Amino acid sequence: MKRNGSEVISLLENYSGSMCVHVRMTDFIERSTNTDLNTTVKAANTLAKKKNISHFLVFGDDRNYMVKLSQTIVKDGGWRNDAVAISTYEESMDLYLASEMCSCFLISTVISTFGWWLAFFVRDQNSVYYLNHTQPHMEVVPKEFVL
Repeated sequence: MKRNGSEVISLLENYSGSMCVHVRMTDFIERSTNTDLNTTVKAANTLAKKKNISHFLVFGDDRNYMVKLSQTIVKDGGWRNDAVAISTYEESMDLYLASEMCSCFLISTVISTFGWWLAFFVRDQNSVYYLNHTQPHMEVVPKEFVL
């Protein structure tokens, strides 16, 4: 994978040291625990400007949403149109990319385990952030999981 990963990193060389964002939508929508667009955009832009980062790399499970998020990050942040790259790779490659490309990492849905795994591999663990989840715990856990 490292050889294949090196090829992908070469393709994304302009995004080295990126502000990385993980979004989770699909199965989280029905539980209302999915990524909130406006909050995520504001947090990503604030962190990027605070850390002097001008490129973004977005990971997630909903390509259409990731495109919308990327466009909004660019528009609201005043970035160049090519400031955001969207990962279309398999999860194993995303883990490798996070370890090699991310200077700062934002988990937009705190209960996403894959978001935490991505963040685990980020080199600077002091630059891992998450958006706090505000729903009561019982609203997050499906009723069929409770005895």
